[in-house]
Formats: sequence, structure tokens, C-alpha cells
Amino acid sequence: MKNTLLLLFLVISSHFLMAQQGVIGGKLLDGDQAVPFITVGLEGTSFVVTTDENGAFRIPNVPYGKYVLKAHSSEHESFEKPVNLDQPELELGALSLAKIAQIDEVTILAKSKVQEVKEQPFAVESIDMKPVQNLNLNVNQVLNQSTGVRIRESGGLGSDFVFSLSGFTGNQVRFFVDGLPTDVMGRSFSINAIPVNNVERVEIYKGVVPINLGSDVLGGAVNIVTNNSVRNFLDVSYGYGSFNTHQASLVGRYTTKKGFLVSASAFYNYSDNDFKVDINLFDKKTGKIDENTTAVRRFNDAFKSATGMLEFGVVNKKWADRLMVGLIANTAYKEIQQGANMTIVAGEVHRTETSLIPTLKYEKNNLFVKNLSLKVSGLYSTIEQQTVDTSSRIYDWAGNHTDKLLSNTSGELNWYKTLYTFNDQAALAVATLNYKLGKYHQFTLNNTYSRMRRVGSDPLKVDPLPFEDPNILEKNFTGISYQLKLFRDRWTTSVFGKMFNMNSILYKSDDDTGDIRRMDNRFQLPGYGIATSFFVLNYLQLKASYENTYRLPEGYEVFGDGLLQLPNPDLQPEKSQNFNAGFLFGKRFGKHLVNVDFNYMYRLPENLIRSVALGITSRYENLSKAKVNCLEGAVSYSWNDLFRIEFNATYQNILNASLKDNGEPDELYMDRLPNAPYLFGNGSFTFNTKQFGKYKQRFGFTWTTSYIEEFYLKWPSLGSLSSKFIIPRQVVSNASVSFTSHAGRYNISFSCMNLFDAMCYDNFRIQKPGRSFNVKLRYYLSK
Repeated sequence: MKNTLLLLFLVISSHFLMAQQGVIGGKLLDGDQAVPFITVGLEGTSFVVTTDENGAFRIPNVPYGKYVLKAHSSEHESFEKPVNLDQPELELGALSLAKIAQIDEVTILAKSKVQEVKEQPFAVESIDMKPVQNLNLNVNQVLNQSTGVRIRESGGLGSDFVFSLSGFTGNQVRFFVDGLPTDVMGRSFSINAIPVNNVERVEIYKGVVPINLGSDVLGGAVNIVTNNSVRNFLDVSYGYGSFNTHQASLVGRYTTKKGFLVSASAFYNYSDNDFKVDINLFDKKTGKIDENTTAVRRFNDAFKSATGMLEFGVVNKKWADRLMVGLIANTAYKEIQQGANMTIVAGEVHRTETSLIPTLKYEKNNLFVKNLSLKVSGLYSTIEQQTVDTSSRIYDWAGNHTDKLLSNTSGELNWYKTLYTFNDQAALAVATLNYKLGKYHQFTLNNTYSRMRRVGSDPLKVDPLPFEDPNILEKNFTGISYQLKLFRDRWTTSVFGKMFNMNSILYKSDDDTGDIRRMDNRFQLPGYGIATSFFVLNYLQLKASYENTYRLPEGYEVFGDGLLQLPNPDLQPEKSQNFNAGFLFGKRFGKHLVNVDFNYMYRLPENLIRSVALGITSRYENLSKAKVNCLEGAVSYSWNDLFRIEFNATYQNILNASLKDNGEPDELYMDRLPNAPYLFGNGSFTFNTKQFGKYKQRFGFTWTTSYIEEFYLKWPSLGSLSSKFIIPRQVVSNASVSFTSHAGRYNISFSCMNLFDAMCYDNFRIQKPGRSFNVKLRYYLSK
């Protein structure tokens, strides 16, 4: 905490020593038409941006001085313009590009941010979200088409999900928004609720993760990067689809010439989720389960959420490149149709959540000295979640119910009726200090501190209540790295060390006496690693990385949720050694562009934390050892920026390597872990026209297909073949068409998900929605 206060003091006092910085802006035109989505940069620097739909660009945080502005596209001659930045805001106005009739070879002047991220020495995929911002999608639907990613949902919009990445799953993969961990933000930042409109790109790190994403990451990280490059814009969209699904968003930003900035956004999601599922109904006449399935509609699965975010502050000041104060408010309502599987039905159980989160962000380049930068972020969240299970009815899947006669004190999913509410209070503080020493050396220091306090209450309680005494979980992550670049940036190597600290206080009922007793756990664990890459050719990069790392248990894994998720105070931190090797190939042959990305990952995790179903309840437990081999690759081809074809595939073999206490292999030794897909892939075809017509129209078409091979629900070596539960092979195709006019200002799209109405399962063979249709309208204006 002393270190954090020192950093904040340095931030406040730093304005006496800051170098002056400003913003360079302009607009690229071809005649009277805008030139969108091309790279603009300052020669010899890392200041590179991309023009928006209207050809406009803004290059922020540029130190005063003389530069050469350069821009390039496949359809225009190279552009150069000397500029002299000697004021807070330099507006260059309209800049004309000369069109060329034909070009046989394109020389890329400056790499886009997406490409820069992909060329890091880590195994990382960077997804540009601009091409899908007109489609009625949320972030998880886009990620589910990526190499190595499998998102397994328990239903439709707003349902619980498990995120799997290259052999790791759940909390072994961390989520970030603009580099800030989302662990303590509640459901407002769940990736199946975030629309794509204000997301610029998504970075997916597999295995080894750089320390600037400060957290206890075991197997990978997903960083959602929002749009901070456009100065003034308004983005409004509304989508409607099957199952009475509504998705609306409004995102806007306004910046004055004096550097005052206000940014606001609001998202709304609603769905009845009343899609049909095939159920073996209970036959009241015979008392048996019907062998034939019957299609019934889900009737207690609706979801509703609303999120509002407001930020205001200043940019491009002597004492701060960016200082923002914000507030996030969220409310969510989710009906619960069943427990951990589809055998027990609920007709009135539901869950509500509200949260309020104030935020603070500060950034400054050239702090005290040139090339020293500081980034500080913090938030404090209060989250209240209530589960309502007060019905004295027994429902079946047809929606019929009977009243309980003997056990009217029990709920539908719980032993006793409940209005259980827990209140979480959480704090998060992140500070990152970065220093570049000359052209070849870079040092980074990151510290991330989080604290969560949970208290529970229930006016209907019968037994001692979980969380009546506060349960507390504290974590602190410290990381330091050194990066070396040689041979004109062809060879990059990064070495790093990490320290993980955790302290938890849990009050739990004793199984024998029923008394409440306090249980404390403390961990302090070191991690370390190295990542290196080398460009054999300008278009061929080799990569390798290694990491010894830990992942500390989360609050709800240790504490449970007081109801269906049981506590486990004996959970141990997960540990893994991650080895990655791969290559990246990208070359243009005239109008043809070919990209190949391949990765091999070998991992030796220990104490894996897995959710184990115990009837309608579940609990997180440790699996002592495992062995993971993962192969994944992607190949894409595009022609003249008109159409693109891509295929990716993932094979992950996750084996149980646990031993008995005497050192002998246990009965399930070298068994593949159950209920986890091992072979899956995706294919896509995208076609987009050039601008045409008086109103600068564009037409687009997208087709995607996902494939998942069948896999076992339970351990493969247990039971006979006839008694095994098998999740069947699944092939799902989606199609979308879109139309834009006025250079991207007006947009409409139509989509069909699960076009052939394939039978889809996830998690514990929970059936997912069938064919659905949706339409999205979007209006985008920028300046």
C-alpha cells in the first residue's frame, strides 16, 4: 500500500517536470471520398493509428517536435507530409491521396496495432473487431470462432458459460478490459453481454502472458481493447431476434479543443430464451421416464441486464496524457431453469444482481525523463446478488406443477426456501511503470492489488448461514520484465519474474458439530519465464516461450455461493509449466494475401481446480496433476481485400497424471479428462465490396461453420461402452448479410444462427438454442 501511495504522490507532483505533448489530427480523402481503415503514422516512431469510417485520424500523446507523417494503402500512392507539432492540437485538415490504377506489390509502411500485437514473442492472437461491428453479436460469439477457443454455455443470452483456451478452462484464463482485470466487476463485464460496437480489438494470449496484464494467470488471458482513438463519435445500435431477444447499445465521446473529454455508454440486453429442447418426460401413468424425447419450450430462463458507464476527464495535458474519473452501474435479472444438469426443473427460481463501480485512470508518457511512462488504474465495486427460491411447487418440463404437501419448507432447487443475498465489496488497484532505454532495452514493473469482502444474509434461514461472518480474499501480484531487441528488431527476447500473494479468511460450518469456525489460508509463490521470437524472413517469424506460473483460487471457488455452489476452504493454488512454440507467416503476392499461424503447447499443470457435479449442487476440487498437449493452426487467404477464407483447428489432449500417496498411478492415470472437447475447428468465408454508388454503399456477406468432435461426459475408462454418456459430434453454421451507406454512417444486417437447426450441447449435456434469426440497425457518426 505504501508503494501505491508513493506512485500516486509521484503522479500528482509530476506536472512540474513533464514534457509538452499534443495531438495531430486530419482526414484522408480520395477526391471527395473518405479513405477509411488505412494506417497513418509518424516516420521513425511507434505513433501509428488507423483512419475511421470517415477517413479521420487522431494521433495522441505526441511530444512537441518535427516529424514526417506517412500514410499508405493498396489503392493509393504513398503519402508523406512534414509536420511541426508546437501546440496542444495540430489540425491538418483534409489531405488528398493520389489513386493508382494498379499495383503489383504492396510495401507496408507501418503495421497496424492488430499486427503489432500478433508479432509479440508470446503466443497471441489479435482479432480486429471493426469488420463485425455491424453484426448483432456479442464478444463471446466472435471469440468462439477463434483458434483454440471454445465457449460452452448453459443456455441462451446471459447464461453461465465456461471459457476454454488451448487446454485450459474457467478461471485459468483471465479477462481484462483495456488491461484492467474484470474479476471484481460482476456480470456487467461478462463477455456474453458486451456488444461489439465499442470494441476495437481483442487480444488472446495463450499460455505465457506478459506482466502488463497483471494477474495470477495460469493458461492465458483475453484483453478487450475499447475504442480510444476517435476523438468525437456517436454509435447507436438496436438488434432484435428470435426468442424475443433485444440488444441495444449507445456509445459516444466528445472532446473539446482544450482537452476536456466525456465518454458515455449504455447497453441493454433482454431475451425470453424460450427456445425448444428435447426432453425425456416423466410419464405420470406408468411412473417411468419416456424413452422418446418430446420438444418443449424453456419457460423459466429469461435474462435482462442494463449497464451504464460515464467517464469524464482531461487528455493531452502537461501533467497527464489522460486522467479519467468514471462510474459504472449495472443491474441484471436471470431466471434459473435447472441445476447443474437438466434432470431437475425449476419454474420460479431466479437471481438478481446490482452493482455500482467508481473508477479512476491516469496515464503519462515521458514521466520525469524521456521514455518513462506510468499507468495507474483503480476501482471500488459494491455488488449485491440475491437468489430467490421460495416456491412450494414441483414443476415438470411441460410447465405443469403440483404443490408440495409434506416438504413445503423446501425450495425447488434447495433443501430450504431461500432469499439468500450476498454483498461483495471489492477494491482493485493497478500500477504499471515502463522505461525504454535507447533502442534496444525496455523495463516494465507492474503491481496489481485486489481485495474482496463477502457478507451473506437470508431472512428465511434455518441452518447457520454462509457468510454471516465476513469472508475475505486478498491478492497481490508483482511482476518485472526486461525486453531486448537486436538486429533491427528482428530478434526480440523478454525475461520476467512474478510474485503471487494471497490471504483468505473463511467461516465454515463444521461437518461434525455444526459450529462455525474460522479458516485462514496464506500463499506466497514465485513465478518466472522467458519469451523470444526471430524473423527468419520479413514474412516468417519463429516464436518460443516458457513460464512457471500459478493461479490463486477465486472467492466463489473457495467460499461457494451459499446455495448450489458448495465451499471448499482446502483448495490449493494451481501451478503449471507452460511451453509454447510456433511460427507466424504472412505474405502478399500482388492482390493475394496468405497468412498461416501455428502453435504447439505442452503444459504440466498441478492442482487443477475443476467443478465437480454433486447432484444438483457442485463444488470446486483439485486434480493433483495433468499433462496437456495442444496443437492449433489457422490458414487464411484473401484477394484484393474483397473476400477472405479462413480455416482453423485445435487438438488438445488433456490427460490425468495423478499419482496415489504411495507414488503409484491411480485408477484413472493417463485418462483423458471428461466433459472437455478435444478436437474442434472453424471455417469462415467473408465477402465485402468496395464503396460504390452515390451514397458510398458497401455490401457484405459472412458464413461461419464450427465443428466439435464427440467426447465423453465422464471418465473414458469407467463403465461399459453402452453406459457411457457421450456428447455427440456437432456442426453448426451461421450466415450474415450486411449493407452500409454514406461511408458507414447507416448500417443494417441480417443474421441466421445455427442455420441448419443442428442439435447442440454444452457443459453437462445442457441443450443450446436451435435456429434463430436477428436483425441489427446501427448509426455511426464520427468527427
